[in-house]
Amino acid sequence: MRLPFFNPLKCSLFVFVLLCAVGNTLIFQAPLLKYAATHLTAGTIKGALTLITVLVIPAGLLMTVLLLASLGSVRLVKPLSLILVLGNAIALYFMNSYNVVLDRSMMGNVFRTDVREAGELLNIQLIWYLFAAGLVPTILLLKLNIQPNTLVRKVATLSAVLLTLFAWLYANSSSWLWIDKHAQQIGGTMLPWSYVVNTARHFDQVASANRPQVLLPAAYFSAPLQPAQKRVVVLVIGEAARAQNFSLYGYPRSTNPFTAPAAMAVMLDARACSTYTTRSLTCMLSHQGEATSSAARFEVLPSYLKRHGVDVAWRTNNWGEPPMQVSTYERPADIQKACEATGCMDVGFDGVLLNGLKERIRDSTNPNVLIMLHLNGSHGPAYNSKYPPKFEHFMPVCKSVDLQTCTRQTLVNAYDNTLRYTDHLLSKLIGTLEELDDVSSTLIYQSDHGESLGEYGLYLHGAPSSIAPDTQTKIPFLVWMSLRFQSEKGLTPEGITRSAEQAHDYVFHSVMGAFGLRSDIYKFERDVFHKHHGTP
Repeated sequence: MRLPFFNPLKCSLFVFVLLCAVGNTLIFQAPLLKYAATHLTAGTIKGALTLITVLVIPAGLLMTVLLLASLGSVRLVKPLSLILVLGNAIALYFMNSYNVVLDRSMMGNVFRTDVREAGELLNIQLIWYLFAAGLVPTILLLKLNIQPNTLVRKVATLSAVLLTLFAWLYANSSSWLWIDKHAQQIGGTMLPWSYVVNTARHFDQVASANRPQVLLPAAYFSAPLQPAQKRVVVLVIGEAARAQNFSLYGYPRSTNPFTAPAAMAVMLDARACSTYTTRSLTCMLSHQGEATSSAARFEVLPSYLKRHGVDVAWRTNNWGEPPMQVSTYERPADIQKACEATGCMDVGFDGVLLNGLKERIRDSTNPNVLIMLHLNGSHGPAYNSKYPPKFEHFMPVCKSVDLQTCTRQTLVNAYDNTLRYTDHLLSKLIGTLEELDDVSSTLIYQSDHGESLGEYGLYLHGAPSSIAPDTQTKIPFLVWMSLRFQSEKGLTPEGITRSAEQAHDYVFHSVMGAFGLRSDIYKFERDVFHKHHGTP
């Protein structure tokens, strides 16, 4: 005997898509509703109509897409709706748990996230979202049987929905000015279109990035080294480190105790050109910085230097770098394996990047060596997993990936511990370079972007650049120079410290300056090692 609950219910195509649209609004549009209600003038008729319009748009789009699918076959409508329900449930979990916006950059983060990072984002709450917002609506939709429709009726239904949607939008055209102003935020919170459209935009961007690389103009060494000399530049790319929590930038907590004695030059107003890793790395390693155009993909710093004879090594405990040509490329698995073989103590942490580094520099027969270290740094939400237990200085710490369940203090404690560990690694790096006393060396540290720790209700990073807070864009930019390097350049740490705003692409031109490399694309005003300001 069939249970009554499982007895199928017959309904028309219009009723089915209408129920999908209503359910989508009631269950999945809370983030969109919250944003709109927060930024609209409360208690006014215009504000109320704009709010309704914001909700009508995703409902109308969903009905339109499902009806368009029905033109091919009514059988496509139900599977498509079920896929969107499950996708919405997962998206809603991440949006509510981490207050993220699913714009193009965030979807890029999703598809570039490795298994380890993805695992850190999952917890038991996701199961509840899948059950309550995914499984229950799915069962209800499966219970409905859509009645066959003629092509004429399907076209008529689609036309009626489109006419109604356009009529509403035309009648409330005054709402479009507000919607246009908030388009990026609305587009990133409107389910399912936030992840559907922005996934398509992301892969379109990826496709455009695969175009042939444009070579930069030829360069020359303005001050060639003597045969016995060697010059080493170490570029350390941090992850999600914000300047506001560096004691070197005035933070009251001791987050830089290890490098404090090292006479670091502190660039006081460094800004990330983006709030997500891939864009920031491209900007940092590009001669154009923020002006980098999607119309042409120029070779990046590592490729440029390698082409001009520099020994370039890229060591990463992260991901997201642009395509490049280097002398050696070491992935996390390669580094971990080598680290385990030598019995080093930092397996699983950024410290593995330092394993065998001094030998790598010593063994190079090239007079010019660039070492690039890409840290996992302070990548959230599992901040407490980014440093060894002995570096748990600030306690207690947040140990959940559901950051909203942690107190503000425990969250900050865990994050600050990641910065202390990074500071420890920079100190060890400096010590390694000091041991190479016959080498002219410099170390540059710059983070890819900052991080939100609950300010304004935001967590992690990836907010649209137009509205991103300083916590996601203001980054640490530190420089250390060996005594030999200082002597050769005629510089001191105080002499290169800058208070004016510096962009990410200072890295490109400063590394060129460190090697004494010059070309038509070199910008002396963005080279922190350029001694004489105002003349090239």
